[in-house]
Amino acid sequence: MKKTIVVLGGRGSGKTTLVEDILFLTKKINRKGSTDNGNTTMDFDSEEIQRKLSLQLAIGYTEWKGHHIDIIDTPGYGDFITDAFCGARVADGALLLVDALSGIKAETNKLFRWLMERQKLSFIAVNMLDKEHADFYNTLSTIRQNIAPKAIPLFLPLGKETGFSGIIDVMAEKAYTYKDGKRKEATIPDVEREKLDDFRSKIVEATVEENDELLEKYLEGEDIDKKELLKTLKKAIQDLKIIPVFPVSGLKGIGTDVILSGIVDYLPQQERVDKVSALVFKTYNDSLTGKISCMKVCTGTINSDTVYFNANKLAAEKIGTLMKLQGKNTTPVESAEQGEVVACAKLKVTQTGDTLVEKGNSVRYDFVDIPIPQISYAIHAKSKGDEEKIGSALSKIIESDPSLVFEKNIETQEFLLKGMGKMHLEITASKLKNRFGVDAELTIPKIAYRETIKKKAKSHGRYKKQTGGHGQFGDCWIEIEPLPRGKGFEFVDKIVGGAIPRQFIPSVEKGIKAAMEKGVLAGYPMTDIKVTLYDGMYHPVDSSDIAFQTAGSIAFKEGIRNCKPVLLEPMMEMEIYVPDRCTGDVVSDLNSRRGKVIGMNPQREYNCIKAIVPHAEVLEYAITLRAITQGEGYFTMKFSTYEEVPPLLAQKIVERNKKQEK
Repeated sequence: MKKTIVVLGGRGSGKTTLVEDILFLTKKINRKGSTDNGNTTMDFDSEEIQRKLSLQLAIGYTEWKGHHIDIIDTPGYGDFITDAFCGARVADGALLLVDALSGIKAETNKLFRWLMERQKLSFIAVNMLDKEHADFYNTLSTIRQNIAPKAIPLFLPLGKETGFSGIIDVMAEKAYTYKDGKRKEATIPDVEREKLDDFRSKIVEATVEENDELLEKYLEGEDIDKKELLKTLKKAIQDLKIIPVFPVSGLKGIGTDVILSGIVDYLPQQERVDKVSALVFKTYNDSLTGKISCMKVCTGTINSDTVYFNANKLAAEKIGTLMKLQGKNTTPVESAEQGEVVACAKLKVTQTGDTLVEKGNSVRYDFVDIPIPQISYAIHAKSKGDEEKIGSALSKIIESDPSLVFEKNIETQEFLLKGMGKMHLEITASKLKNRFGVDAELTIPKIAYRETIKKKAKSHGRYKKQTGGHGQFGDCWIEIEPLPRGKGFEFVDKIVGGAIPRQFIPSVEKGIKAAMEKGVLAGYPMTDIKVTLYDGMYHPVDSSDIAFQTAGSIAFKEGIRNCKPVLLEPMMEMEIYVPDRCTGDVVSDLNSRRGKVIGMNPQREYNCIKAIVPHAEVLEYAITLRAITQGEGYFTMKFSTYEEVPPLLAQKIVERNKKQEK
């Protein structure tokens, strides 16, 4: 039997430590690494080792009670939550860790909601119960109040804090202590008997509610067959009517075995399907190992050295050697069966989220919605010779991390790197240097300001140049006036009587457009302007295209100064999703940023605040929102319109640009 479990949780909840203990207990590794020392099997990337922090999902495998179990360890820090979603997408069930010291974190809440929305079978483990001030029952109460009202412990802790030494099986009414990774049966202390009876009653009550026949027997006081009760309990867990809770210490190896047994006992087994299909859920790609694609075999048996079909790219894909992953360590295998996680190297067209199938299978699996980037920075190579290398190196990093976006801002001509948070982008820059030898720096992006006018004016432009042969002559009269916001540019030809020959009228327009590229205030492009060409003069010999382009440019530049030029700034339409308790603080912060709240829309536990805010005020908004909402808030943002910059602020921008030019 093949089963896949994903281990999820907020930062610092001990996921990697618990996975290490699972692998050690089942003799897949001969020592347990420590996240504090940066020497674990799962955190193998150089950035993870250096920072002692999981930055990407990692895959391991083991066996328990005759079952093959693939384990997907995931990062808990919010900037890297995309990998947690990708791992959860292909898992049969999820183990959500909650730190007994700090309780429910923003990431915990977000992950559990994601699991429930997709009806993914879930367990909760209260970890670090061996630490000082750790309290299982307080943490359980917090879990039930905040994320999972149906959470019920199948096991209770034996002892507390540094005295946490074992567990009590609620249904079997047995106690076990652990020492040096070994478990032995123990006596249930009298002080724990009342809690045991109380929680056993709660499990029984919650279970019989899912079976009319058992409920009737229970209400009439009849004895209930234990096997029937456990069978109904299993179905209730698989139907998410009950969320099992386990007390554990990954560091001390307490409770790890009962989690493994829970995976074996409760994770559903898919009906066997012969036709091959697999979903690629993670790609590793760096300068040393190259490209490695990780996939879950959804149906059938996939074989090494076989050609399959990419249902997303509509192209054939040759699978080379299949591998089982234990962190960064690989073991070649000839095939992988339905329900198994496996990897292969050097796929040509396949990317994260793609479905591979055999001929005759038309299935294509949905993947996760990649979160929208929350922050953008301009990225520049420190060395001129590295400019072209940035794009090539980032394409490989983005293949491993699809929540990153790299694009050019046409308005400012800057290359932008977008991601989930500042740390996300800083680590990406570090990878560029350490993996690909490209030293890059991140800076606050430029704002795509515009200039426009508020008054109408007429202007004259003449270009006359005499040389030894033919000269240059162009002369035009124009009227400049403002257009409504968002209308861009309008050119009107009102020349009559041949004052300017027809072939030179487009030349005037071209010269005006060229002049509009750099405004008179701060050098920003001009917009929302109408220019009417109504008179002019020409010379039958000396007039030319370039002469009338120059005359048009001169007329525009001279006239625009009399049209009351002003600075415009891009306004962003934002939808900000925040917990109800944070709404007031977020609105207050938006007001301080010159934002205008235009609506609110309550959505489940969140409020959606709709606002129009100057782009300059929200360049690093993700950092502020994370602080205000303790990491629970997120937002979307798109361009709305341009609005006039307040005079005092406009003056500062103009002065700053003049200094930079000097």
